[in-house]
Parts: sequence; C-alpha cells; structure tokens
Amino acid sequence: MTISKNKTNYILNWLAFLGGLTVLITGIMRFSNVLTFIVINIGPLDTNLLNAIHRWTGVATAVVILVHIILHWRWVVRVSKNFFKGP
Repeated sequence: MTISKNKTNYILNWLAFLGGLTVLITGIMRFSNVLTFIVINIGPLDTNLLNAIHRWTGVATAVVILVHIILHWRWVVRVSKNFFKGP
C-alpha cells in the first residue's frame, strides 16, 4: 500500500503544526510568571516531565520539517531561482 503525495503532505503538515503548537504551549508553561500574569493556575508542574516533552517534541518537529523540506527540495530550488533571477 502506497500513500499518495497529497496524503503525505497532509500528514506532515499536521504533524508539524501539532508539534509546533505543543512546543509553544510547553514553552509558555515553563515560565510560571507568564501563567500567573494571565491568571492561570494549573497547580504544581513536574518540570522535568515538562522539559522532556518540550525538548523531544522540538526534536520530532524539526525532523518532520526536515523531511518536508527534503520532499519539496526541487520546488524550493525552482522558486529560489525565480526569486533571485530578478525582473
């Protein structure tokens, strides 16, 4: 069973979005001053777990983005040539 190019892009885009969103949320949660400023009290946090989630989600998201760039490399080269070619 093969996955079409569109399905692959769809999956990669969602993985990158969800990974980035997770990194954003856990990054904000790491700053407890920010949470108290916006009046959110979520109780005690396991900072080791939070840091691990933040770190590994960042690594996974970077891998997903790298795969996405590799799959679209010809498009990146073509658009870059047109962009730098000038009018």
